[in-house]
Amino acid sequence: MALNPIQTHRKLKKGTSKVNEDLLSTIENLRLELILAAADWNFTSDYVLELSQRLDRYIILAQHQMIGGFQALDS
Repeated sequence: MALNPIQTHRKLKKGTSKVNEDLLSTIENLRLELILAAADWNFTSDYVLELSQRLDRYIILAQHQMIGGFQALDS
């Protein structure tokens, strides 16, 4: 069963050793960028949606690393 975004964030914040530190940093930076963008832009703006989708892809990659799998992100 997949973790919801809040569970994923909590697990990532605990410093799961299976998840690459660069990936954790990217997720945190995108998360903060998304929060700021959502405060300044409409939630349905193309920019906010693109950030959200990028963050989703990185979270999925981190979840795969946490369970021992690895899947490359499609750019």
